[in-house]
Amino acid sequence: MAPKTPQWRELADQIADRIRANEAGFRPGDQLPQIRELVAQGKGSKTTVLAAYKALETEGLVTMARGHGTRVRRPAPHQIRRHQDRYAWEKQQAKRPETERMNNGVVERDTGLGHDQVECHTTFNAIPADLALASRFGVPVGTLMLHRNYWHSTPGDPTALSLIDSYLVHEVAARNPDLLDTSKEPWPGGTQHQLSTIGIEIAEIGDGISCRVATQEEARRLGIPPGSAVLLLDKTSVSTDGDVVEYSHVVLPGDRTSIEYSVPLERWAQ
Repeated sequence: MAPKTPQWRELADQIADRIRANEAGFRPGDQLPQIRELVAQGKGSKTTVLAAYKALETEGLVTMARGHGTRVRRPAPHQIRRHQDRYAWEKQQAKRPETERMNNGVVERDTGLGHDQVECHTTFNAIPADLALASRFGVPVGTLMLHRNYWHSTPGDPTALSLIDSYLVHEVAARNPDLLDTSKEPWPGGTQHQLSTIGIEIAEIGDGISCRVATQEEARRLGIPPGSAVLLLDKTSVSTDGDVVEYSHVVLPGDRTSIEYSVPLERWAQ
């Protein structure tokens, strides 16, 4: 005889069915009943209802926030990052007129969203290079670096599409004071165009990709269930002079990111 399904699982399945059926009150962004309301309706004890909501959060159907209740999770855009094409395209963009660069960014390209469907959030600060940063850039420990924190979202939704920490040598970036000004973001043409304004051309970009479980803060900001996987992208840009000129550490939600590569191969000699 099969074991009886726990009451919390039955309740979670009932709510999940209503979410998948797109019922009124169970649509993306809708606030679900408070735990006490379901208890009053006889759906189970506080512990049972909480366990049901926690299961739905783990399964990616709802989000829970202290003081804000439980909401049906909004589906965030899926990103397809084709890095070889992406970087070459961005380099070509750097030489195009501003009117063309303004409405065509890599985020829009990755997600398929329109320019007016993407919001950019930015903070800048100056920090001394630690050993890891100094080694990557080939500069002394303590060298002043420009740390740029970026994240993008869709209007009205605080869910981050990715979390980006970008670094430049401060003295190099300061050759163009606009590069130190957050009000200039989002910058039409991105980092490659920014560097072109101070005479730097990117010759090579190296990617390192790994995977781990999201931290609690990452899961909250990316809108993914606790315990979910994130992809980590370490991107290093090298100039035509052979210098490392920019490094980015990017955290991407594993459930809505695809990274695709196409590698051209030389033909065998006949």
